[in-house]
This record gives sequence, C-alpha cells and structure tokens, in this order.
Amino acid sequence: MIAKLDRMRMIPLIGAILAIGFLITNMVSYFIAVDTMRQSIVESELPLTGSNIYSEIQTDLVRPILVSSLMANDTFLQDWLHSGELDLAAITRYLQRIQRQYNAFTAFLVSRDTQAYYHFEAPPRHLKRDDPADGWFFRSIDATAPYEVNVDINKQQDDALTVFINYRVLDHDGKMIALTGVGLDFRTVRNIVARYRDQFNRNIYFVDGRGDIVVATDADTPVGASIRASEGLSTIADRILGEERGEYAFERNGRNILLSHRLIPDLGWRVMVEQDEAAAMRPLWLGFLFNLAVGFLVIAVSLVLVSLAFGVYRKRVGELAFRDALTGLVNRSGFEAEFEVRISARRAPPGPFSLILIDLDGFGAFNDRFGRPVGDAALGKVGRIVAGVASGAGVIARLDGDDFAVLKEGNSDAATRFADSLVKVVGAETFGDSALARLTASIGVTALAAGEERGAAMDRVDRALRKAKAAGGDRVCLA
Repeated sequence: MIAKLDRMRMIPLIGAILAIGFLITNMVSYFIAVDTMRQSIVESELPLTGSNIYSEIQTDLVRPILVSSLMANDTFLQDWLHSGELDLAAITRYLQRIQRQYNAFTAFLVSRDTQAYYHFEAPPRHLKRDDPADGWFFRSIDATAPYEVNVDINKQQDDALTVFINYRVLDHDGKMIALTGVGLDFRTVRNIVARYRDQFNRNIYFVDGRGDIVVATDADTPVGASIRASEGLSTIADRILGEERGEYAFERNGRNILLSHRLIPDLGWRVMVEQDEAAAMRPLWLGFLFNLAVGFLVIAVSLVLVSLAFGVYRKRVGELAFRDALTGLVNRSGFEAEFEVRISARRAPPGPFSLILIDLDGFGAFNDRFGRPVGDAALGKVGRIVAGVASGAGVIARLDGDDFAVLKEGNSDAATRFADSLVKVVGAETFGDSALARLTASIGVTALAAGEERGAAMDRVDRALRKAKAAGGDRVCLA
C-alpha cells in the first residue's frame, strides 16, 4: 500500500518535472528563434526586397535613359529643330521609329522656341507656362542635370500615368533647345510591386517626397493616402522622409508591423516594404505547438513506461523484502503485512479466519546430527509440504528458524483438521538420505476475531504451540 502511494506521488512529480523542463526549454528556443527571425527580417530580408525592387526599376530605367540620350544627341533631331520645325511628318516618323524600335510606351519632343509638344502618334500641342500640368517642361529649362525622371499623366495617351525620361537637347553652345525622351507605362512599376507582393506576401508600396502613397497593393495603404496620417506611421513619417533608408517597427490595427524603406533617387520616391510580424512568425508558432504536442506525447508514453517499470520494480523489491530465500515462502515481514491487511480493524474479514503456528520438534538436534545443509534442505521440504497441504489457500510464511505460520480462511475446526493432516504428513516424511532423518511438528491453532490485533492473536496461538510441545510434540493444540 505504501509503495502504491509512493508511486501515485512519484509519477505525477516526475511528469511535472519533465513537462516543466520541456516547456521552459521549448519556450526559450521559440523566443530565441522569434528574435532571430525578427532581426533577420528587419536587417536582411526586407532591405533585400527593397533593393531588388530598386534594382529592377533601375534596370527598367537604364534602357529608356540610354534611348533618350541617343535622341538628345541625334543630329537629325538637332538639324530639324534648327531648320524651323517645318517638316511635321519627318519628326512624327522619327518618333514612331524610336517608339517601335525600342518598344517604348511613348516617344516625344518639346521645342523650347515654339513650346510645341511633338508625339509619335498624336498631333502637336503647345505647352503653357501658366498650366501646372506643363510645369515640368519649364522647370527643366533651368535644370543642371542632363535628364529628369518624371511621373505624370500622358495627355496624348488617354491620360495614362507614365514614367517620363526627359532628356535635355543642347546646342553647340550648351544651351537647351529642346526636351526629348521616351516613357515607361506606369503599369510596369505596378507589376513589379504586385509580383513581389505575391512572391513574398509582403505589403509593398511607394510614397513620394510629400509622403503621399502613389503605388500600393494593400488596403491598409491605399493610393492617395499619406503616411503622415497613417496609423503607426504618422509618428515616424518625418524621420522616414528625411533619410535615404531605414528600418522600423510599429503597430497598425493591433498588429506589429516591420518596415524597411529605401529612396529611389531617379523617381524621387521611396519603396516601402512591410511585413506582418505575426504572419512571418506563424511557421515558428506552428512548429512550437507541434514540438509541444510531440514532447508531451513522449512524456506521457515515458510516464506509462516508468509506471510499468515502477510496478515491476516494486514487485521484485517486494519479493526480495517479503520472501524467505530458503523456502520461497513469505517471511515474517510479509506475514505481518498480510495480517494487517486481512485481519486488522481497518479491514474486517468477510468470514472467519484462523491462525496456525508450526514448530519442528528437535530441529536443533537434527541439525547437529545431520549437518546444516541437510537441515536447510529439510526446512525447504517442510515449506513445500505446508504449501501442498494448504493447497494455496491462505498465507503461508516461515517466521524464524524452524517456525512456520499459516493464516487460513475458515473456523477453528477446519484449521484443526488442516493441522492434523500436516502433522501426519510431516511425521511420515524423511528429510535426508538416512531413514533416521525424520522430523515431527508441534502445531498451535486459534480462531481470529474480526479486527483482532496481531500481537494478541500471536500470543494466544504461541501458548497453544507451547502446550503442544509440552505434551511431547507431534500434535495439535487449540487455544
């Protein structure tokens, strides 16, 4: 019973120690992994995405810039301007050839003298200094850079948003005489953003120098909105717009957002790359939960195995602690424990019980005459005889030396009959090679009362045994 209680306490304790240790280890590993991934996203992945977009846009702009440079230095175009811009068909054919040959979205020429805007397929129109939509041309007159990248609507092509490369055409004296160039369909930029959005599941958008969003793919950052009024971004918008690149973390709609931004000088825009931290950490979280499930399953299986091993160990220890090595019977400790379980006041027996105490007559002299090995063999044989006569009913024990005890169900009459049979069987046996190696047994019998204390019962049956021995032994006495 005590061993069972110990197991009931130990198994949960072992399980709790394993579970707590496993949980702490996995939580520490998870938080380290989260911190490492967050650092990797902020310092490497998001900036790399922004750099890739920057490189693609730069690549898409290189070819148009080269084409615009070729146009600005083309002698035909310069001669046509100096000749008075008379042959409209010639300049239209020239622009058409440029547009087809280089697969440009648009090709154009603007004369400084006449302020006429020539297009590869639309009729010319004249720019007006007081028209804000034409301010880009008049601004270029005083510019020092050879070209400017400008994003504007294309009035000649259904007001399509276009990335223009405006290249200055200079005469021999270095004076600007015209502005020429080609344009990119703005959808090219949108496609780049959409591709990266789908590939990396990140929110990518562009903001201009004022902080207005000009290209976006996510409802959280709609085109036309300003980051100065955006949740989470409003407090850091001025810092973002005042630097070339940077990394930040902020909250939007209760979610933690990681941000990397980079300025694209040619466009005057900055690419903003956002990553929802929870979405990025979801694989780690699922892995953490999976590890927990597997770990607790392993712990549960281990506890079952430990419990089984504990039971086997307890059984073996019990056999060693409560079993007599010489006879294979229960020893005194085991007998006393069984008595407490079956007869004590804590558990009243369901029927009558009897206690039988057995002592071999003259066993000391038997040992002296035939030797201890023969005496030990005789004790083993007596134990087998008692077990055989009892037919496995009750508890059979070797108490000390040549003393045996039997706790047997039944009243005193049944116990006396059992004891008489046992006296006859022992007396008829030989316990060595010599026919003289014989033993007899004296037996005391007493009936047990429900809840009777072991000490009182043992005293009473011991008196009955002494009475049998005093009467010459080889007999049964009832107390």
